[in-house]
Parts: sequence; structure tokens; C-alpha cells
Amino acid sequence: MTELTRERVAAAYASLVTGDREQILRYWSQDVRFQMPGNHQYAGWFVGLDDYLSKMGKLMAATGGRISSETLDVLVDQEAGVSIDVYRLDGYREHAKEGATSPYERLQVEGVHVLRWQDGRIVEGRSALFADGVTQGNLWWSPVGADGERYEY
Repeated sequence: MTELTRERVAAAYASLVTGDREQILRYWSQDVRFQMPGNHQYAGWFVGLDDYLSKMGKLMAATGGRISSETLDVLVDQEAGVSIDVYRLDGYREHAKEGATSPYERLQVEGVHVLRWQDGRIVEGRSALFADGVTQGNLWWSPVGADGERYEY
């Protein structure tokens, strides 16, 4: 069995930004299930790697790549096959000015991911957000911006 370490958790997230499916499959199960918090069109369960990667693609498209993720801490229970990471996201819509504070234009949240691992791969993940993060996410993914105009993804 592949050892579950903080470094393996970091490598799993790093694999996602490569776009290299072979690399991603080293860490993520083809049949992964991942639950996103909120009350918007991208909330709920994503079933299968393609479904999950599609959601990640929507986030990248909405930001034009103007998003950063910082891992603040990682806890690992090797025996249980579970990792928990605390993270911070900071991103802007593609058209937003740097420093924008509107939740329709800037996504700033902190939360946790609880990941269940099997045979060295993530088979299930759940995300939870701190403070008013769910509200921030709902507004970010709203189809209508602060100016009343619809966003397209």
C-alpha cells in the first residue's frame, strides 16, 4: 500500500493543475466522488473523475486562471486512510479588477477538505467552508453579478 503522507496530499492537488490525466490518476480514483458545499449549480456530489475535473475547469474558466490556493495545514491518519487539509482560496473573475471586493467578482474562502484514500488514491472527498464561505461561494457562482448582468461559464 502507498504511504499516506502530507507530501502525497500536496502531490494530489498539484497533479490537478498539470492537466495530465495519467499524472492525476496516480492520486485520484477514476471513480472518485467529491461533494462541494453550497446552494448553487456546482454544489453537491460530483461522481467520477471526469465530472470532478469538469467542475474544476469551470472554476478556471470563470477566473481566467486568476485563482490561488494555499494549504494551511494537513492532518493525516494513515491507518484510517483519511487526510484533512485546511485551505484558503483567493480568486477573481476574469474581468474583475485586482483588489475587487464584491463576492460576485472575488472568491475568498477558507475551508477544509476531508479525503478518503484507498490503494494510494483519493476515492471520496468532501469540502466544507468556514464562516460565511458558503454564502460567498453561492454569490460567486450566482448566474447574475452585482450589476444584474448574467455571467456565462
